[in-house]
Amino acid sequence: MDTTLSDLDLLYQALMDSAEDAIVVINDKGTILHFSKSAEELFQWTSEECIDQNVNLLMPEPYKSAHDSYLGNYHRTGEEKIIGIGREVEGVKKDGTVFPMHLSVGKAVIKAHTYYIGICHDLSDYKKSLTEKLQLESLRNALFDAAVDGIITINQKGLITSFNKAAEGMFGYDKEEILGENVSMLMPSPHQDAHDSYLANYASTGEAQIIGTGRDVPARRKDGSIFPMRLSIGEAQTDQGTSFIGVCHDLTDYQNALSDLTKAEQRYKSIVECQGQIICRLDQNFKITFVNQSFQDIFDCTEKQIIGLYFINFVLGNKQDVQSVLQNVFDSIEKSQSKLKTTMRGKSGHLDTEWWFTKVPNESGLNEIQGFGIDVSEKEVALKEAAFFKNHDVLTGLLKIEAFIAGLCTWVTNKRYAIFYVGLNHFGLINNRYGFDIGDQILLEIPHRLRSCVNRKTLLCRPNADEFIVATSVSDAIEANDIALNLLDCISKPYSAGRDDVRLSGRVGVAIYPDDAHKIDMVIRQAESVLSKAKACPNNIAFYDSEFNAILQRQLDVEQRLRVALENELLKVHLQAKVDLITTETIGYEALLRWNDPVLGPVSPVEFIRVAEEMSLAKEIDRYVLKTVFMSIRRSLDNHKNVLPIAVNITSSHFNDVSLTDYILALSDELQVPLNYLDLEVTEGVLLEMNQNVENNLQALRAGHVKVSIDDFGTGYSSLSYIRKLTVDALKIDKSFVDDVEDEVGQQLVAAVISIANAVHLDVIAEGVETEEQRQILIKLGCRIGQGYLFAKPHYICDVLSLVKEGEIKRNK
Repeated sequence: MDTTLSDLDLLYQALMDSAEDAIVVINDKGTILHFSKSAEELFQWTSEECIDQNVNLLMPEPYKSAHDSYLGNYHRTGEEKIIGIGREVEGVKKDGTVFPMHLSVGKAVIKAHTYYIGICHDLSDYKKSLTEKLQLESLRNALFDAAVDGIITINQKGLITSFNKAAEGMFGYDKEEILGENVSMLMPSPHQDAHDSYLANYASTGEAQIIGTGRDVPARRKDGSIFPMRLSIGEAQTDQGTSFIGVCHDLTDYQNALSDLTKAEQRYKSIVECQGQIICRLDQNFKITFVNQSFQDIFDCTEKQIIGLYFINFVLGNKQDVQSVLQNVFDSIEKSQSKLKTTMRGKSGHLDTEWWFTKVPNESGLNEIQGFGIDVSEKEVALKEAAFFKNHDVLTGLLKIEAFIAGLCTWVTNKRYAIFYVGLNHFGLINNRYGFDIGDQILLEIPHRLRSCVNRKTLLCRPNADEFIVATSVSDAIEANDIALNLLDCISKPYSAGRDDVRLSGRVGVAIYPDDAHKIDMVIRQAESVLSKAKACPNNIAFYDSEFNAILQRQLDVEQRLRVALENELLKVHLQAKVDLITTETIGYEALLRWNDPVLGPVSPVEFIRVAEEMSLAKEIDRYVLKTVFMSIRRSLDNHKNVLPIAVNITSSHFNDVSLTDYILALSDELQVPLNYLDLEVTEGVLLEMNQNVENNLQALRAGHVKVSIDDFGTGYSSLSYIRKLTVDALKIDKSFVDDVEDEVGQQLVAAVISIANAVHLDVIAEGVETEEQRQILIKLGCRIGQGYLFAKPHYICDVLSLVKEGEIKRNK
């Protein structure tokens, strides 16, 4: 050992060895010169093992390898990093265990020799205690924040010291904005103003009013809303003084549930009281404990008079059977229901009732019997009425159609019978003019008139509001016609409508069984099918015939298939060229719709357009054609093809539609197709009966450079006065005139049309040009534009415009 160590004072030597903390002395080379008793215990090395060893023996990596360089750097630069100050470091025991310790290093120079004294304090127990404390604190915080109820702690001054997550959600404050604030901010007045005095009074007197107990109090959220809360407060003594812990439970849902329960109870009671059925409760002795209002009304007693009476006192006849049923219900183990029919004594006499008895617990938990009774006599009457009105008209009492067919099937024999389907003309106007009461009176009188005028056995039916069916036997169609005349005559006689007399007219469709069909329902349908035809027949009577039926069937087939055609795009747009009659150069096209149905075969446009207008499908068809034309023009423009105007026929109902112009403009904008590529054609009937909608559409379309032509000119009610005022661009001469243009009279008529058009500065287009001679005559008369089979037949739009069909485009892709 260095001889300089002897210079240390013996007392100082004893002090180091007796120190509780480990003391290690090293020289400027890092060599251990002294290793105290406490150091031996701390590092588990003996003094003899450590003396003359490098102090890095006591350090874990990486500090062990770097220590000598730290010491050398200090000697060179004099920069102190640890000398004179303390810090937490790690030491290593002889067995390799690394432990935390606090190291304080001092420097001493004795006789030109430098020494470093290190004082090492073991922090293992401290760290362990701190870790445990932190774990407990973390557990407390986790429990604190996991609590469903709000937990708030305050100090003696009422300042908030903790505020868990549940409290944040309950009061609407973040913890950061509430800590340090007075807890009274969570209270409404007057509690808010008085809280500090409550706290001060408790501090001075020790008298607790709420501590250790719970009570319901109002609380205030951040948004100012007040809510009910259950508050429990506890007191705790800590190093910082007294703390108060408040546990807050939001009672909003609870009180709402109580309120709902009260309302439900009131509602249930109200429902029971308002029931038309008889409801009662019986105790174990079958005494009445509750009755509803219906029970009181039926038995003419007040609730006070009834409660406590025996139920069987109200029973007539065999009381023993009733009591036996009640006893079985009460003795049943499981909840069961028994049904009983009995006669009871009501205020209006004997009352036949049906009872259902069930065992139920009352509010005290005791079993009672609940009885639910229905007046069976009223039920039977209602059932009979329901059965009657199932088969009979409510107003007239006549048979409904199903019952009429069933009754007629059993009524007819091998005789000939006529079915007269009678319709009243414009009966709705009677209701509108005189009211439904007068209308009903008339409808009630008509069956009597129909029966009286037939003067033989008849069967009547009212299938619809203003229609009747009369069935009776006849010898032949002549007799049937006479009966139909009598029916209409009876109907047409005046009816009394207060001060006025009302007259009706009617129409009759007639079919004969078994001449027209061998099934009753078919004969009825046949009579109904010709009812619409009767309006145009002599005397307003129409007899069924197979030819007319074929027409109706065809119309029905076209109606059904037309919807399918629209949904599946079976309607195809074709184009027919418009040409310059002189040069025969194509200057435009007319879009024509063609339909080749897979079921019906080819269907004429004349036929399906008429049906479309009757079905209100004309607008949908027009828009289908317009959209197809616009899309085809767009594709032609995209393919840099020469585009010529295409004319589209617009049906009369659609040209009267206020949305027509908007639809065309929207298509133009969407597909970026200029409107000058579109022409429209309308029949002269549309313009002859021009209203404001038609006029607005004309003006708006022509303002957008859409040309409008009058189609089939001369086939309607042409008038020079209306032509002069029309804002259109061209007249189209109908094919019927062009067909006769080779005759002198026909030629003069066409010349007149062209003269009229020239007078009002309209272009003229000839339709149906089929011969060269017709072309030459039209040119001679001054017509410059035409279309017809002479130049081109209509062809599919994609073929005419040399466009690939949409389906082929998708397949190619």
